[in-house]
Amino acid sequence: MGKLLLYGMHFIVIAFILRIVDFVFTLKIINICSIIFYMGVGLVLLNFIFSLIFRYKRTIMVKPLKDEKICVALTAYNDELSIGEAVKDFRKIPFVNEVLVVDNNCKDRTVEFAQKAGATIVVEEVQGYGAACMRGLREASKRGDIIVLTEGDGTFSARDLNKFISYLENADMVVGTRTTRELSSADCQMSWFIQYGNLFMAKLIQLVYFDTRLTDIGCTYRIIRKEALDKIIGQLKVTSNHFSCEMILMALKNKLKVIEIPITFKKRVGESKGVGGNMWRGLKTGLRMWWLVLRI
Repeated sequence: MGKLLLYGMHFIVIAFILRIVDFVFTLKIINICSIIFYMGVGLVLLNFIFSLIFRYKRTIMVKPLKDEKICVALTAYNDELSIGEAVKDFRKIPFVNEVLVVDNNCKDRTVEFAQKAGATIVVEEVQGYGAACMRGLREASKRGDIIVLTEGDGTFSARDLNKFISYLENADMVVGTRTTRELSSADCQMSWFIQYGNLFMAKLIQLVYFDTRLTDIGCTYRIIRKEALDKIIGQLKVTSNHFSCEMILMALKNKLKVIEIPITFKKRVGESKGVGGNMWRGLKTGLRMWWLVLRI
């Protein structure tokens, strides 16, 4: 049902944009604008009617954790300056059983420092953030019942795992949000453009899956149960920077219970290889996310 609302809102926005263009350039397409506008309104109303008829019965999931093995997967690409400390931080957590580092064709001493810190190394030859994430998820699911996915660049805190574990009793997957400004350092890479871009895309997803609250769909840090991961891992295809969005969409499409929690976000150690604070790369990634939301 949410798809009708999403498409309806898009039609209404397109109609307004075309009307402005028509006014500026006198293209005389007012009738077309009206048709598109009323199509959008119709879809929104139809979604509202369906929502009243087919009300979703929300239930609270309660699935306490017992003696599950927890495996952490850190993605890494030329992160020699940060990977050692990142591995050590996660290995200090008492309930973490193993830490993996996904070597995504590192050309520096990332692998060496990760091994010295006590990590198990797995190699992903397909270059790309998404490819590294998928490899980390697959390898971690072979070793643990609870899989943690994060990055080895020093931006995320191992201590936040305590929060993730607490909420996992009521969810299949718990994802982090970097949009809580009180928990982000002033020098982190979460610029206003990246923050509001993520917020905008998150709210688009909420139009489709309105029983889920989201504010950040680009955050890598997340934790998922193995049985939940098994339901979606074969459907994940994105190898580039919009992988995080795809994973959330697939989880919601497969009716997994997803909860978002605020986490700490620190300054990156070393040079960013992903979106970082680059507005152009952020825009391209955002457009790819937009297409995923419309398509899935």
